[in-house]
Amino acid sequence: MKFIAHRGLWSKMVKPNSYEAIINGLNSHRYIGIEADVRVTKDGVFVIYHDTLYKGKLVKNTNYKDIKNDAVKLESILKIKTEKIFLLEIKDFNMNVNKFLKILNKYNKKIMLMSFDSGVIGKIKKATSKYKVGVLNYILNSDSDYNFDFICLLDAISNNLVIESFKKRNIEVLIYGVINPDQDLTYIIDDNKLSVALKKNM
Repeated sequence: MKFIAHRGLWSKMVKPNSYEAIINGLNSHRYIGIEADVRVTKDGVFVIYHDTLYKGKLVKNTNYKDIKNDAVKLESILKIKTEKIFLLEIKDFNMNVNKFLKILNKYNKKIMLMSFDSGVIGKIKKATSKYKVGVLNYILNSDSDYNFDFICLLDAISNNLVIESFKKRNIEVLIYGVINPDQDLTYIIDDNKLSVALKKNM
């Protein structure tokens, strides 16, 4: 099994999705990469930020200068020297895909892209085959038309039958949620839950 640090490696002193959390996750021998959330500000800056709102205002209606103390630029993390994976979750479903890909293409990184929205992922897949793409799918949609590279399933409601159905179609399965790492899969996990999960399965 392999692990990706959910929003980096953070703690009470280090904020999730912060530059420090991402550096920590990338530097940790426990993880093959980090997961981070991508949004776009009103003035078109791609930032790492999870929540829809910033100080009561939509991030997409907030200029970067007003959020910069709490959101790192996407390009700042892509400049980090590493061979590890950047699993980027797209939170802004209406983002400018071409502008986004232009930024990613400037850096020679191992990047995987996912979203709850299959529309934005479909646009990316149509525009490039350079990056692995997938959908976060908590409903376990095992539709045979699913044609992305990977799928991210919620651990609590995934099962062997669904996992195997995707594997048979060469679709990589990632697991997120109440982590119970008992299979040879990639798990997206908060660091404070990793030790507990591993002890449980020893």
